[in-house]
Amino acid sequence: MGQIQQDREVDRMNKRIGEKGLVKGIFTILVLVFVAFLLISYGKPYYRSYVLGSHTRDILRSEIGTIDTIKTKIMEEAKELNVPLNEENLEVVRDKKVIKVNASWTDTVDFWGYYETQIDFSMNEEY
Repeated sequence: MGQIQQDREVDRMNKRIGEKGLVKGIFTILVLVFVAFLLISYGKPYYRSYVLGSHTRDILRSEIGTIDTIKTKIMEEAKELNVPLNEENLEVVRDKKVIKVNASWTDTVDFWGYYETQIDFSMNEEY
């Protein structure tokens, strides 16, 4: 009789451990999905900022010509990348042989309407 009771007790413990393992596994997966969502949500504005800076350097190297043409190209790139850049916040200046581009904008990260944060960006390129 003692052995049968021990076996039953071991079976009950294994069942409890299995149930806790399932819940723990599901919880871990949910936490990982949430962390991945946070990283992607915060990463998008930084990635767009980096790509806009890269495209701006390419535009400056291509020696397009006038200041207005450069400004127009940068604004087109910003619109294509969904960067909230206004023309008022974009400055293109020719200083002797160097063209300087200064821009600033604020991007918003929204988490399903529960939490919203704003990130400020600035871009300073010259060629």
